[in-house]
Amino acid sequence: MFWHADLPPFDEGDGDKCKQWLAKQGLTVKMVGIENADDEISERYFKSGDPDCSYWEPNRPDGEDWFCLSIHDTDDGPVCWWARREVTP
Repeated sequence: MFWHADLPPFDEGDGDKCKQWLAKQGLTVKMVGIENADDEISERYFKSGDPDCSYWEPNRPDGEDWFCLSIHDTDDGPVCWWARREVTP
């Protein structure tokens, strides 16, 4: 899994702290789950019973300046948090 060096080590239940930190950083986050990946990738992960998902390349959201903030496990499998600075009109 991956965790951006500047992202604090939030624990389960720290949702409000995480949202406050993201807002303070001016970041927008979009989550992409392995469950929504190509069927072959998704099935490979869920059928294997192995937590390794290094073969998964999460789809980057449309637009510019998205970077990977984290790839971490959830109850529904691995998710990728793509982030970018909020765009001001």
